[in-house]
Amino acid sequence: MARLVLHIGTHKTGTTLVQNLFHANADRLAQSGLIYPVLGRHSGHHGLLTDWIALPPAYALPLGGRGTLSALAGRWRDTERTLLLSSEEFSRAGGRGGHVDFAELTTIFDGFDIRIVCALRTQWQFLQSVYLELARSAPPPRPADLVAQALETGWIDGLWCDYDRMFDALSCHIDPSRIHLVDYAGAVASAQGVPGQILRVIDPAFDPTTLTWPEGRRANVSPAPLPVWAAHVVAGGPAPGPATRRAAEESFALEYGADRSGCLLTRDEIRRISDHFEASNQALAQRVSRTQPGWTLTQPKLSQDTLHREDITADLWIRIARRLSFAVPETAA
Repeated sequence: MARLVLHIGTHKTGTTLVQNLFHANADRLAQSGLIYPVLGRHSGHHGLLTDWIALPPAYALPLGGRGTLSALAGRWRDTERTLLLSSEEFSRAGGRGGHVDFAELTTIFDGFDIRIVCALRTQWQFLQSVYLELARSAPPPRPADLVAQALETGWIDGLWCDYDRMFDALSCHIDPSRIHLVDYAGAVASAQGVPGQILRVIDPAFDPTTLTWPEGRRANVSPAPLPVWAAHVVAGGPAPGPATRRAAEESFALEYGADRSGCLLTRDEIRRISDHFEASNQALAQRVSRTQPGWTLTQPKLSQDTLHREDITADLWIRIARRLSFAVPETAA
């Protein structure tokens, strides 16, 4: 029987690295019966979801999302191969971005043994990463507003942060025993990182060390959070320009040290988020332990030296103002 494995993210859990690795090694994977389709110039398979989710036109495929999915299903249905599809957009909860219709998706892949692989990171880390991703292209919501949204809705910008509810939604269409969760923090600390853990779930016999890894083994890495936040505060609405971003980065390094670790969230926000999701995380761990004994979501600890948003003083803002004044052209008066 053909297998379909959906690597659904979640967002900011090393998905770009996984996709780059699988894309670059598609031929090697195929030799082991793992089919990772090369669809256009993007390493991920976001273009498969454009009929359900509002994605940039650059992801569009000639046959469209449904058409390409149907073509893939027809091509591999009567084989013994594993079709591997990867996009963090599979895990989107909804909202303005939309969500995948898993009822339709499973109908398209009728006759396949369908499995899901999904990496999760603790909610406060996830929130910080989503903020930084949003800040790449537009002014993000205030951190306090994102925290309030997560606590009230279980979503962050249309993405699940209540993972037990996400598991419920997936289980409506996929046998829960076919949903495998990966602890992101634990995977990062392992020898082959997140891609290695994902591959071990897909095919325990496959040796990740036989793959050609992308240079640096990292991709789409989030920047330091506090300089990004400071640049947006100074910009006051529109996206900060290069001069503002540079002033924030340089001022932070001068004031606190170039290697000083920072956290977007206050200590109280982290405590509130951790307390709020503790019960649902434990419930999820109990459910998952039926097929993954001992699974848990690792709660990383910040060092005492970590700088939080509430630790920022007026000295940083003064430094930024000074550097921006230096950047003003002499002809401006």
